Amino acid sequence: MNTKLIRSLKKAAAWTLLALMLVSVAGCQDSGTAGDAVYMTKISDLMNVGGGNLGVNQRYAGVVEAQATKQVQKDDSYEVAEIYVEVNDVVKTGDPLFSYDISDMQLKIDQLELEIEKMQNSVVSQQKEIETLEKQAKNATGDTLLQYTIEIQEANVSLKETEYEIKSKQLEAEKYKESMNDAIVTSPMDGVIQKINKGSDSGTSNYYYSSSSSSDGFITIVATGEYRIKGTINEQNVYLINSGDPVTIRSRADESVTWSGYIEEIDTSGTVASGNNNYYHGDDEMSSSSKYAFYVQLDSYDGLMMGQHVYIEMGGSESAEETREGIWLYEGYFIFNEEDPSNVSVWVDNNGKLALRQVTLGEYDENMGEYNVTDGLTEDDAICMPEEGLTEGQKTEMMKW
Repeated sequence: MNTKLIRSLKKAAAWTLLALMLVSVAGCQDSGTAGDAVYMTKISDLMNVGGGNLGVNQRYAGVVEAQATKQVQKDDSYEVAEIYVEVNDVVKTGDPLFSYDISDMQLKIDQLELEIEKMQNSVVSQQKEIETLEKQAKNATGDTLLQYTIEIQEANVSLKETEYEIKSKQLEAEKYKESMNDAIVTSPMDGVIQKINKGSDSGTSNYYYSSSSSSDGFITIVATGEYRIKGTINEQNVYLINSGDPVTIRSRADESVTWSGYIEEIDTSGTVASGNNNYYHGDDEMSSSSKYAFYVQLDSYDGLMMGQHVYIEMGGSESAEETREGIWLYEGYFIFNEEDPSNVSVWVDNNGKLALRQVTLGEYDENMGEYNVTDGLTEDDAICMPEEGLTEGQKTEMMKW
């Protein structure tokens, strides 16, 4: 998404909130009646629309987390003999994690091989019996031949059943042998041990396990070195961001240190629990509104650490570097003289009374619909939108947000 489109979205969101603000103001006053209070807003507050007090903040809090997580499963048909790692241990690909108890496997393999040997001997006997019956049948006639034929058929069926049983036992034995070869389960990636779930039949009660549901793997590993940023945003503002939007990640400790990336995913399928460290910057932490997680894919994560808290700023490095000096206000605040375009004024608060003040305008930002005020106003001044019936000298009252 290019910078122009981002700023257009910010403009739409910001002035939607501003319109709601003006509607609420209109309900609190009758501007056409002399002496009624006219509600004013400080310029410093207006300049925060799209970036602060009115709730369209373009900076969010985030935390560094692992890009990948692996669940190492345990075969519940076997008992765990030993676990070689503990929570928070650092592991490399191929490092042993745990081993199965293979003593029972060997006994089962020995028993299966003995059964197979007996059945193989039985096959030899059955084959000889069939050969004998076939020789005798050559000289038989009538009912005797019929009896030999039936016996040969039954012997062949019995032979096939024995051969099938041998194959079944051989496959079972191979399974146990493969399990013995895989008795030591190793790490599939570099990472840190995050969880170890204790199974009721593991026989390893002398080890420490973190609590987790059985749907998780036996051991959970989070990747090291590859990070992403997790942020949260409340339900009122989730429409302000989109997958693919460029962002700038800024260090909290040193705001001159930045990383670039883009929003990879916005997860609205579930809400983030209250008390989460990833809160929406500028939100009321006591707010009952739902909060959703979103994730940032980084172009580079050099210098970041797992669990590090950062700021997420909308816009890439280009927009992050783009700053506008001075006072910028929405064009709707200004009263233009049709006969003299250079004569521009605005309604201001003058010691509790409404007054018209002439101002000087500079550059116009078409994307945001804002003018740069070069003279006549400061951030401490308070202004209001021009409405029919406003007169100089009316009582003013400050809007509080």
